[in-house]
Amino acid sequence: MHIHMAIDENKLDDLEAQAAELRKNRNTLFDQIKKIKEERDRLNKTARATRDQALKHRKERDRINAKVQEIKKNLGPLFDTLDEKNQALAEADKAIRDEYRGRPSKKRVQEDLKRIEWEVMTTPTKEMLGREDELIARAANLRKTLEGFKDVEKKQDKKMDYIADKKATEAEITAMRDEINQLAEQSQEHHERMILFFEQADQEKKRADDAHSRYVEKIQEVEAIKDHLNLILPEMNALRDGLKASDLKIEELRKMNSQQRAQAMKQEALKKMENGDKLSFEDLKLIYGDEEDKEE
Repeated sequence: MHIHMAIDENKLDDLEAQAAELRKNRNTLFDQIKKIKEERDRLNKTARATRDQALKHRKERDRINAKVQEIKKNLGPLFDTLDEKNQALAEADKAIRDEYRGRPSKKRVQEDLKRIEWEVMTTPTKEMLGREDELIARAANLRKTLEGFKDVEKKQDKKMDYIADKKATEAEITAMRDEINQLAEQSQEHHERMILFFEQADQEKKRADDAHSRYVEKIQEVEAIKDHLNLILPEMNALRDGLKASDLKIEELRKMNSQQRAQAMKQEALKKMENGDKLSFEDLKLIYGDEEDKEE
């Protein structure tokens, strides 16, 4: 009985040591799982925030590109307007050249008129006889020629208006082109930042996925420990129950007096003999001891 109890106690000690080691490993895994989960959740949160930044830059890039398209759309009619103004200017220029073709210089006409008027004013009357009509007629022709210059000058003024109008349209086109260039630079900057943020978000998501894989592995390890504990715990409980029952029997024997104890132990030995169990020397003494004593 004592040997059997000792074996059971040793086995229970081994199983309890195994269970303690398994629980220790399980607690270590719980700590690792907690840290891995925190790392995974942090990385997922960072990846989402980084992706949001990338999306903001993409939205801004698209908004700028739409504005560029709108400006380009408005540029088309302006180029048509500029073509029309260049054509009008070319026609005005040609008209002026045509007007001047065959005309004397305005300055020369003015000088001729001045000279004739001075001659009329300063020449004595007797010397003017016979020449006065001729000079008056020449002066009248020169004034008429000068009058003709007014139409040309009006056309010159119109040409200046065309030039000013053309320059205004060119300035508008230049301003729009400058704005397109500035916006294109901004768009490119947002595009590059968008790519960087998307790449960063992908890297963070990959690290989060790797952490999740480690998390799943650790959970599986915990499950394996749980399965192992489920195998040995019933055996441990059975051994504990058996040892408790043996301890109760020992306790009962202790409470008996020596004669009662001897009788109880003898009954236990007889029970073993009836069951065909192997009997120890102590058991044989308990069964046959009294008879030997009586024979003496």
